[in-house]
Amino acid sequence: MTGLSQHNHDSFVGTKRTPLTKHAAVRCQQRSVPHAVIDALIDFGETQHDSQGAVRHFFSKRAWRLYSAYLGTESKHYDRYRSAYAVIAEDGSVITTGWRH
Repeated sequence: MTGLSQHNHDSFVGTKRTPLTKHAAVRCQQRSVPHAVIDALIDFGETQHDSQGAVRHFFSKRAWRLYSAYLGTESKHYDRYRSAYAVIAEDGSVITTGWRH
């Protein structure tokens, strides 16, 4: 299952701050995924549900086009995050982040 999330201005300015588990905080640092990108993944990304209640958020081509259009000329600074993903628990906290290959 996939679907596009709604977006808002907070994802770009980094004020939304989705809560992270301790594991996710470590993975974000290790994998260089900023919090603003996690919020953008949630707001703009496609979703894929697992069978245990978690949801994976990622940029499809369509989702990336929407996010790039939202960012405008700033999108060139975010292009390296195009293959990032975040896994969100049922309670809304980030479980982990990573890079699609």
